[in-house]
Amino acid sequence: MASEEPTTHRVAGAAQMAPGDVRLVEVGERRICLARAEDDEQIYAVDDTCSHEDESLSQGWLDGMCIECPAHNSTFDLRTGEPLTLPATEPVRTYRVTSDGDDVLIELPSS
Repeated sequence: MASEEPTTHRVAGAAQMAPGDVRLVEVGERRICLARAEDDEQIYAVDDTCSHEDESLSQGWLDGMCIECPAHNSTFDLRTGEPLTLPATEPVRTYRVTSDGDDVLIELPSS
C-alpha cells in the first residue's frame, strides 16, 4: 500500500507572528501550537497537547528554542519535539512549516 502525501494547510500570516509569539491553530480536529522563537526567523509547529498530561502547549511560554508546558514545566525542543525536562518523557509530534509570501503553511499527514 502506497503512503499518502501530506496535505498542506495555510494557517497564519508570517507578518502576524512576532519573535516570541506562541499561538494555537486548529486544522480540522488537530490542535497545533505555532511558535516563533525570539532569536530565529523560523516558525515551528508541534502538537498542542503536552505528552505528560493533556495541557495546551500554546498556553505555555518560549525559552530559547523550547516551548514550556504551563502545568508541570516540561520543555520540548521546537525543532524535534523531544522532551528536554521532566516530567515529560515522550516527544510531541512536529510538523514541517514552510511559507508562501506572508502565509505560513503546515504539512499534515493525510490520515
